[in-house]
Amino acid sequence: MTGLIIVGVIIILIAVLAIWFVKVSNNFKRIGIAVEQTKADIEIYMIKRYDVLMNSMKVAKEFASHEDEVFSKLVEIRKGMDFKTLSEQAALQEEASRGFFALAEAYPDLKSTKLYTNLQIQLSDENEHYAAAKRSYNSNVSRFNKEVVVFPNSIVAAMTGVKELPFFKDEKAEEKKEVSFDF
Repeated sequence: MTGLIIVGVIIILIAVLAIWFVKVSNNFKRIGIAVEQTKADIEIYMIKRYDVLMNSMKVAKEFASHEDEVFSKLVEIRKGMDFKTLSEQAALQEEASRGFFALAEAYPDLKSTKLYTNLQIQLSDENEHYAAAKRSYNSNVSRFNKEVVVFPNSIVAAMTGVKELPFFKDEKAEEKKEVSFDF
């Protein structure tokens, strides 16, 4: 009789562990899907931002046809849109965006056109959406990584080969922190 009780307890323990294992594994999958979705959002906003930049540059090019450096950077931006190069693409877009706004300073007539002003507003709006998508992605990655490293979930992660995911980082963040005012 005691042997039967011991076998019953072992079976119940195995069942509870199996249910827990499946629950943790499914949680990894759910959060992983959220991460993938926010990664896709980043890519969508990068493409939208690229399109706005291209439209802006078409308008600006009419005013500044000799500014080939700014325009040639835009051609480079669209090459290789995969997640491994998202940070590089973001840096190129940021540089082109700064070049676009610098053109307005060099060409006051360009700055005064309604189309250019609308494109500036649209570009600023796309930059906000893009920043929000990056924050959302990093938030989901943080949530995922916490689940991966916390005990006892880390046991399931190791058994299923789940690893921490990389955060989306701004390669030029350090440059942006250093602000100098030259008067």
